[in-house]
Amino acid sequence: MRGKHRVIVQNERVKYIFDIKRNITILQGDSATGKTSLLNLLQLYAVRGESSGVLLQSDVDCVVYGIAENQWMSYFEMTNHAIVFIDEDYRFVHTKEFAEKIQNTDNYYVIISRRPLRNLPYSVKEIYGIRTSGKYSFPEQVYNEFYPIYKDIFFHEKPYLLITEDEKSGYQFFQKSFTKVECIAAKGNTKIVALADMMTKDRSVVVIADGAAFGAFIDDLVGLMEENQNLGIYLPECFEWLILKSDILHNADVDEILKHPEDYIDGREYFSWEQYFTDLLFHSTADKKYMRYNKSILPEYYLTDSVKNQIIKVLPDQLSELNQKK
Repeated sequence: MRGKHRVIVQNERVKYIFDIKRNITILQGDSATGKTSLLNLLQLYAVRGESSGVLLQSDVDCVVYGIAENQWMSYFEMTNHAIVFIDEDYRFVHTKEFAEKIQNTDNYYVIISRRPLRNLPYSVKEIYGIRTSGKYSFPEQVYNEFYPIYKDIFFHEKPYLLITEDEKSGYQFFQKSFTKVECIAAKGNTKIVALADMMTKDRSVVVIADGAAFGAFIDDLVGLMEENQNLGIYLPECFEWLILKSDILHNADVDEILKHPEDYIDGREYFSWEQYFTDLLFHSTADKKYMRYNKSILPEYYLTDSVKNQIIKVLPDQLSELNQKK
């Protein structure tokens, strides 16, 4: 499935309006914030239809997983082209088997979970809470909306050290472009928080990671940042997205895709948007040997002054304003 899907669920007392545009969306928040009420409305509509007093507007089916814990695998084999809502009480959402199973299904998944789901590559931009933002006159129908919990940029000051996820092309770009700033690789997103904690003892640090697949780790990193003013975070979709966004390709088709990626990214083929943007960059440069993209070894073309500077312009001011020359 692809595209952005608007869902409106309401009865005479409450109304929810939200958009789902990626294959994995996470709902967080404390009790009594409306998460369970939303699932109850959807479940009631599934059983009784409009006679339940619930109205549902959506261009795709909205279903709630509500059967036995051990039947999830067969359930997802039979469910297609739907938005599937799953409550956090189901333990299977934390398993590697669940991640492998839903990777090739034609569904979007909305998972209520206050705990990070380490096996799923979900975006920091698709982690939401639910808040009340107004009332209608039905009378006093409460309007609820999703709001993003995390941004993709958190900064206090210019850094003296950059931490990247690994030693691939993104690290190579930052390490060679920002010569007055030390750059090190965490060698895996599971190691970023511990490394950032250690490095922020005596200097300002910015963690740069692929926001498209960093959702499971953002809570720990933000928690560390709240305790330590020396830590900043920058989470673009991925390094390949930065290159595409810089317009060094001068490709109108790519520019159009970047305006509404959800219309082009099929969740069955790409488990995260980072995978899609990497493929898009690779195929968009494949016929030009000098700029043919390689995720493991960054071609020198991307480090030439004119190209490098265009990519740097996409970065937030706290990074783009760093002196790149010795």
